[in-house]
Amino acid sequence: MTVIAARGRRRVATVVVLTLIALPALALAHERFVRHQLKHPLHDEFFLRYPGALLGMHPSMLRVGINAAIVFAAFIGVWFVRQPIDEAIERLVRPGGRRVQRAVHELACFVTDRPVRDRFFHAVGEWAVVMFLRVPGLVLMYSATNNSLIMPSYPLDPKTEFFFKMAQAGLAVLILTQTLLPLCGALVLGTWIYLNRWGWMVAADALPIVSVAVVYITSPWESHKLTITGLSARQIRWVRLSLGFGFLVLGWLKVYNHDLVAGVADQYPSVRDDVLVNLLAFGTDPAFARECWVVSFGMAEVLSGFMLMTGTFSRVWAAIMAFVFAKLLVVDFGWNEIPHLFPIGALAAIAFNNRLNSELDPIEAHEERAGRSGKDLKQASIILGTSLGLAFIAVFPILFALTFSDRSSLR
Repeated sequence: MTVIAARGRRRVATVVVLTLIALPALALAHERFVRHQLKHPLHDEFFLRYPGALLGMHPSMLRVGINAAIVFAAFIGVWFVRQPIDEAIERLVRPGGRRVQRAVHELACFVTDRPVRDRFFHAVGEWAVVMFLRVPGLVLMYSATNNSLIMPSYPLDPKTEFFFKMAQAGLAVLILTQTLLPLCGALVLGTWIYLNRWGWMVAADALPIVSVAVVYITSPWESHKLTITGLSARQIRWVRLSLGFGFLVLGWLKVYNHDLVAGVADQYPSVRDDVLVNLLAFGTDPAFARECWVVSFGMAEVLSGFMLMTGTFSRVWAAIMAFVFAKLLVVDFGWNEIPHLFPIGALAAIAFNNRLNSELDPIEAHEERAGRSGKDLKQASIILGTSLGLAFIAVFPILFALTFSDRSSLR
């Protein structure tokens, strides 16, 4: 059995080598599958240095940044005081009876990332993990039957498409049968790393696949003998961090590559109907509505990624983002954007996991100690300083730096 397994691994490795050799032809054929032609050009000067304005930013662009920072700070501040808010709400619903109290308690646990004991939640959580682990196999099968690599954005060269199809089909079978998951993870991660050879934007576009690669790599080699329906605290933390970082990068990439994002919105106007994005654009100049929408859209993704990375209301943001990606897949773009199943699976696994933690736990411990010691001013300073400090760091340094960037090569 050991010899057979070794031969199988060598065969898989051979397929992977052939795949990597043929990747240059793929990269040269890379193009966005979703229509993204601009109906009207943007005001490019909006995204660059604006003489005489604060921080050298266009006033409306700065307003979007301030709005985003306020939302950032508000969520982080509420995170620190979530327990007293929760206790106050539960006191208000006591007259409603035991069922109401239980429902409110379970909802509060979900929102504040505490363990939820409901059986339905546990069952959905197991289903979400199974989906998360199997979805890449479905995506690979779809790509293989549509002459593309991983996603329709990477069409295959006719000269090498047979090898790519077989490689993807083989890897899909391993994933769907939960066989040799560490090897599957290494192959997925290696493919993503190799994409950097053709530019960081290509690799950034594929960042969500790293989250599933992390779980595969940390799974046992005997994965085919096990029924994996849960993720450890370490695994879910790495999923949260990698996926959050991916959203963070993709958000800033949208601001940087603004013509592409605006072009997609021009072709699919329904994507502009988003409450959070419109909130971030509040108070901006209507004459620059499209430009403000692009920045707001990018900042909404930065906000989501940052919250996931810090572990602040992870379930809430995971649920929101899963809904948004599902809408884009089913309503707006169609099944040609089936790679959206990668983040949807990861987000569902986060939203229904009972082993979540927060990167702000050490700061929160200091804040709680200050409160127990009666040092109210110190406690308030910790909450306010952390909220405003993280909000400023998350928004303004990169937004400011992007005003110096030259986008002429993107046209």
